[in-house]
Amino acid sequence: MAVECRSLTSKRVPAGGCLDLGDGCLIGLSGAGPQAAQRCSALLVEAGATSLISWGCAAALAPGHNPGDLILPAGIVCTDGRLIETDGEWRDRLSSKLDGQMPVHTGLLAESDRIVAGQEEKRDLFAATGAIALDMESAAAARTAVRFRLPFLAVRSIIDPAEVSLPPSIHAAFDANGMLNVPQMLLRSLLHPTDFIDIIRLGSHFSAAMKTLSLAAAIGRDTHFAVT
Repeated sequence: MAVECRSLTSKRVPAGGCLDLGDGCLIGLSGAGPQAAQRCSALLVEAGATSLISWGCAAALAPGHNPGDLILPAGIVCTDGRLIETDGEWRDRLSSKLDGQMPVHTGLLAESDRIVAGQEEKRDLFAATGAIALDMESAAAARTAVRFRLPFLAVRSIIDPAEVSLPPSIHAAFDANGMLNVPQMLLRSLLHPTDFIDIIRLGSHFSAAMKTLSLAAAIGRDTHFAVT
C-alpha cells in the first residue's frame, strides 16, 4: 500500500509502477495480492533491479507476536507447498543492525492469495505450514527473484496478532488493483458499528507496524535494494 511506501520515501510512487529514488534504489507500489506483486517485481527487474525485498506488513499466525514485531523470514512457504529461502547473509547482516532496536523474528512466512481474516483460519495455517506470519505478496516477489537468480529478502511488520480477526469492512474495501479504498472502508464500517470499533483498534496496530518499518528503514538506510 502507499502508506507502506511512505516508510521508505516521501516521494509519490505510482500505483502499480516503480520509481527510481536516485540513490541506486528502486521502489515499487504493487498493491495487494500475488498477481499484483508478480507484475511489480518483474517491472523492477526490467528497470534494472539486481536484488529484491518484499517490504510491508503481515498478519501473525503464531501466538505471542505483537503489532510492530518485525519478521525477517528465513523462508517463504508458497501456497503450492514450495519453500523459497531468503538470502541468509543479507538477512543476518540486516538482523544484526536491528538487534536491540525492536523484536525481530526469523521464522517462516506463509503465502496467501486472499486476506485471511479469522482467528481459526490463522490457527489452521500455523498448524499446516509452521509459518509464524502471512502475507499476500512476498512469495510472488520471491518467485521472481528465483526466476532471475537475484538475492531476495522479506521485511514485514506485524499488524494483526494471531488472536485478532479482521473486520469484514476492511477486506471488502480493496479495489481491483489491490489498493485499499479507505473512504469505502470507513463508509462500510459506519454502517456496521462493530466493524468501526475493530478498525479503530486495528489503526493503533497499524501505527505500531509503520513505526517499526520506518525505524528499520532508517537503520538499514545504507543497504541498497529494490522493493516491492
